[in-house]
Amino acid sequence: MISTAVWASRIQAALGREPRSVQEALEGLRQVLKVDGVSKREFYQAARKGERFERFSRDDRVALMTWAALKEALEKTRQHLGQTPSSLVVRKDESVKEEVKGVKPIGTWKGPEKVYEVFPWDTRVTLRKGAEINHPQYGKGYVQEVSDRHALVRFKAGPKKLALKAAKGMLVDHYAQAPDRRVADAQGWLERFLSSGEEVRNLSRLEREEEFAGNPHFSEGIISEEVRGYLERAGYRVDPHNLEELASLVDSLPAREEKFKEGILGIDTLRTRDGRCFASRKPGLWETKVAPDAGQESFAALLEAQMAYTVLTEMLQEEGWSASEVREHLSKLARALSPADAKRLFGLLQEIAALRLLKVELHRAGFAPVRAVAYRDSSGEVVLTVPVYGH
Repeated sequence: MISTAVWASRIQAALGREPRSVQEALEGLRQVLKVDGVSKREFYQAARKGERFERFSRDDRVALMTWAALKEALEKTRQHLGQTPSSLVVRKDESVKEEVKGVKPIGTWKGPEKVYEVFPWDTRVTLRKGAEINHPQYGKGYVQEVSDRHALVRFKAGPKKLALKAAKGMLVDHYAQAPDRRVADAQGWLERFLSSGEEVRNLSRLEREEEFAGNPHFSEGIISEEVRGYLERAGYRVDPHNLEELASLVDSLPAREEKFKEGILGIDTLRTRDGRCFASRKPGLWETKVAPDAGQESFAALLEAQMAYTVLTEMLQEEGWSASEVREHLSKLARALSPADAKRLFGLLQEIAALRLLKVELHRAGFAPVRAVAYRDSSGEVVLTVPVYGH
């Protein structure tokens, strides 16, 4: 079964965002099949076997576009596979006949596609009727019967009962010491396979944008639509393809953070919106004045604002403070600030959050994924591609 959810995640990782059309999904699928050997094998296996799709919700727009792209690509691949003969060449190794010459098979094994002959060296030596025993006292013997606790073995001196554990330790395996050429061949192939591996660095998003510059079909921009939306809400209209403009915005982040910090530390008076509770900041304390007709809610809002101010000053003294946590306390402090001051501080905080997202996005855009690639030693064909972690 073909999972649209799995393929949608692969396509989204290749594109750096969700596909917005079937053509974009096809382009993402092409990139996945180009760099991911596991996905390539699964794709061609599905094309050859005619696998069906798993059920998915038709309301899922990304899954629907992924399904349409996969269906179109699989149909074209099936047509191509039906017209083009396989390039796989199977050669029979005549030297293997020398190893089995004169040895009769002891049984057969039914595989998925054919029935295979089983030779003595293909099976594990077990304690069964006819097995050979080498006893230190009675010499060579053959098992006649096996019960739950004993094995009846026939020696020249006559039949003897042996404990199962002892009899298993005396079994003779004629093929245990015989060298198997196939094992040496497999070891050599594995060593050549591992030595052919190398690490291949893929293009980062910045490099890919530089390569696709001016091509509206493949150029996606350095930043995602989500980050671009955050910047627009914060008042920044930027060109997603202009690296210098984006970098200059990131450079202005420390100044914005310092301005926000000074705006919080510069608050010396608090006044509730109804004007009935007032507080002025003195060294180490707040001097509070409450009108006689002030309500309990107004006084509680003033106290909450004072505590929020104390928490904010402590948070802003530390490095790496969270904008979401600061926003929670700022909303409490804003209940005792003028609307203009509250709007200014919330605007600065929104700019800081957007610029921080932009900084992370640019860092990710400069990251170039590394993949380990192994080749077939005879033809140089890529046979395995896996991501490398820890770089």
